[in-house]
Amino acid sequence: MTKDLFFIILISVLGISLFVTSCGQQQETLSITTTTLPTSSTINLSGSLSSGSISSAGIKSYAAISSYKVVAIDSNGQTYYASTDSSGIFSIDLPEGASYEVSLIDSDAKYFGPIVMVGDASSSEVVIGIKPTEDTNLGNIVVDTSKSTAQPVTEPTSIANLSDTAKATNGIPLGAGNAGKQENSGIATREGSDMDKDGIPNLFDADEDNDGYRNGIIATPSSATVTSNTVESVQISSNIWANHDTTDDAKDLIAMRLHVYPVSGHESEIVSVECLSVPASISDVATVRWADSLGSPTNYPAEYSLWKDAGHQLYKTTTLSNNHWIISICPHAIMNVGDTFTLRVHFTGGGYQDFFLTTSYVLTDWAKISSYNDTALASNEGLKTTSEAATFSTSTLEVVISKVLDEDGNVLAGLSYSIICGSVEAGGSGTLPVPADDNSNEFRASAYPSAFTDSISSVTVTLHDLVTFETGVYYYITPVAESSDGQRNGEETWFKRE
Repeated sequence: MTKDLFFIILISVLGISLFVTSCGQQQETLSITTTTLPTSSTINLSGSLSSGSISSAGIKSYAAISSYKVVAIDSNGQTYYASTDSSGIFSIDLPEGASYEVSLIDSDAKYFGPIVMVGDASSSEVVIGIKPTEDTNLGNIVVDTSKSTAQPVTEPTSIANLSDTAKATNGIPLGAGNAGKQENSGIATREGSDMDKDGIPNLFDADEDNDGYRNGIIATPSSATVTSNTVESVQISSNIWANHDTTDDAKDLIAMRLHVYPVSGHESEIVSVECLSVPASISDVATVRWADSLGSPTNYPAEYSLWKDAGHQLYKTTTLSNNHWIISICPHAIMNVGDTFTLRVHFTGGGYQDFFLTTSYVLTDWAKISSYNDTALASNEGLKTTSEAATFSTSTLEVVISKVLDEDGNVLAGLSYSIICGSVEAGGSGTLPVPADDNSNEFRASAYPSAFTDSISSVTVTLHDLVTFETGVYYYITPVAESSDGQRNGEETWFKRE
């Protein structure tokens, strides 16, 4: 039996209601037939990006930067963007009268950092908001890669929103360089597009509310709300569901799914879905995966084929209760926090809407049994054959589960842990199956606290307090790590009481 268990890693989502190509090309304004566009008049925000340095000695500019996305986010989280051309120039049309924070996505489709509008190397708080009331050219904006931030050579003080500030160290917002995943002391959250005042907009912030838990672990982030009459939500889910003897790295085990869910009753208004930009680390190497649970998508590409050969497309499911657009891939490369996907949803009538998805964390290890009854679980035991099952000879069984690790090798905080246990009978070849649902139980730490002992890096489960182990019987025992919305990962193991 296949267990399809998915672990959300990417849920910072926002619809983009206006798109303008970079300056120097033909301007193309988005016409969305199924999404309400702002009714206010528009203004133009322009400027140019160049590499350089930002220090107490001043701002120094070097060479133009092309192929960066310049993203303006209003106080309600609505997003507008354009890409820089070969001269570093960009131009974005924006609704008049709103306040905006502006950030950059680099040419590798990774979130770079914010543009600081007002502040210097001595500032403990900087201005990140602007409120332009007419066409505005920000001039030359210097991108300092050593500080993961950018700043105009000339501060736009006349349009600066002095009430929209971020906490900073030496003029650098606290979230710069870590995609907001670092918990900062002394921060009170607020309303708006940067709740925790670290300078990273909620959309790109790995921990938008500064609670020490990555977005999606214990609660859905605010930026998961999609502004669209046609698209209900856009998500990325990821599963590492491994066998104990695997020698593969996480990047080669992850089953990642991209989903675009339509609003009920508007399913026929979506014509196609494509990924305009894919994180550079996986763009050329990600392969297509298949599972029965995908819902028989129309024209789905062959399993193990390169996703890029299919144009980074998503496909419409046909047999699910909530049919939507989907792709399942194996990334084959370790992704980074801040890696950003740009999805374009095409509508009937020629309109389209773009959405950003940003990684809040990356799994590098998964929930697994590391030892049982004070004995390390070796790589050649706990496997799915009668000759390789881990054995124990007493009525007691205590297992230690190692916790899930993030991209830095640290325990990913906030996950809930449980353990699945069920008896199984060997097949004729000695293969041990996964038990049927009615022949196994899942015991959650929240429901059986006396059987679970939590520590910093592991969870110890006194299984004999939950299950009576019978002599000569094989058992499927698998730990599970789970986020608040039910997304899961784990490693399958088999035991026998002798």
